[in-house]
Amino acid sequence: MLFRYTSDDQDSAVRMARKQDAQTAFSLSAGDTPPQDARQTRILDAALALFVEFGLRRTTMEDVAQRAGMGRATVYRRFGDKDQLVQAVILRECQQQLALIESRLSAMTTPLDAMLEAFVLAVIGAWRHPLLARLLASEPEDILPYLTVRLPQLVTFSRLYLATQISKGQQTGGLSDRPAEEIAELLLRLVQSLVLSPDGVISPADEASVRRFAETFLRPLLAPAA
Repeated sequence: MLFRYTSDDQDSAVRMARKQDAQTAFSLSAGDTPPQDARQTRILDAALALFVEFGLRRTTMEDVAQRAGMGRATVYRRFGDKDQLVQAVILRECQQQLALIESRLSAMTTPLDAMLEAFVLAVIGAWRHPLLARLLASEPEDILPYLTVRLPQLVTFSRLYLATQISKGQQTGGLSDRPAEEIAELLLRLVQSLVLSPDGVISPADEASVRRFAETFLRPLLAPAA
């Protein structure tokens, strides 16, 4: 099924990233500890809540430790500094958004419809995310580097993951045979542009406008040759 993520997909993404001398592909489990680690979850939950409430600049590692109900040393052992913690929170939120998108695509009957719906959900989901909305409004200069140059592993993984899904659709004849990675990068750049520069005819605040854009411009681009 299109957009069903498997360990083989991740292995493929990692191999492709290494072949391109890219940085380590983003692991779907944020951080280096097991995904079911209760302490890590508490730290990330506490950090997310504080970042949304107070922003990045006003939140300290001590604040996170206190909110999580553990010692400061424990937080520092898991995440060496605040920058690593911010990255881990962003990566986990991206993981959860991806899982949400995948769950919403189960009703899609064609790869093309699934790809268009995924695009719309990615734009709307990012725009409505409380952390991104808060920081873009109050601390854009702090969050923008993480979304552009500070997290290359996220960009690499996103492109390769999406290219893998596009290739699956191409193999069934359901998507255009244009280069999968180039299509993936184009779609990701469009998502990024719409979210970071929202004022315009196509606005992430207006879901209908995003859907019209996808139908008018992306459907012809992604549709297989007749």
